[in-house]
Amino acid sequence: MDDQTEKKPKKTWTHQRDNRERLIDAGYSLLSEKGIDATTVKEIARKADVSPGLFHYYFASKDELLLAVIYEAGARFHQQLMQELRKLSSERTFADVAMLAVATVSREHTAWYRLRYELYALGLRNPDFLSAIGEMLAKGREGIAQTIQEQMGLDETRAQAIAAVFHACTDGLALQQLAQPGLDLTAAYELVQHLLSAEPTPEK
Repeated sequence: MDDQTEKKPKKTWTHQRDNRERLIDAGYSLLSEKGIDATTVKEIARKADVSPGLFHYYFASKDELLLAVIYEAGARFHQQLMQELRKLSSERTFADVAMLAVATVSREHTAWYRLRYELYALGLRNPDFLSAIGEMLAKGREGIAQTIQEQMGLDETRAQAIAAVFHACTDGLALQQLAQPGLDLTAAYELVQHLLSAEPTPEK
């Protein structure tokens, strides 16, 4: 019988996009848990199962990774929020369920808000990131305003104004919830809800 040499399977290299996604997922987990200052590049690379050198191939710094994590997590958060809205809106009006949906998703995804506050703090320390944060906030307001226009039939100016206040209120309420997990903010969310359903002030 001929000797057969056992062939070793060739090593399959992970697609570049997979590497980047794994780094973003690892960053989401570690940065939201420990914060950007207490997290090292080696820890992120280890959790993503890539080399520290590969980390720097995709991201110049932890700050840049945090920004990428925020954009990716923001898209997921928005998708989950829209799903919650659609589920609730089958029985009630948009104005009635908007804040309820935000409150529900905010309680279930505290990591997302922790990352947002990390990014805000980064922007205060590093002015180079302020413009990127501004773009992120503008994109969020535009998405909220568009939803308000579609669901409530308001004009663009009114929708943009409500979106800006809505954004500020939800960020602030989520921060209070993180600082005091047992705090009941139901009445506060309901108050912001009334803003959504209030009649526009007549122009003078």
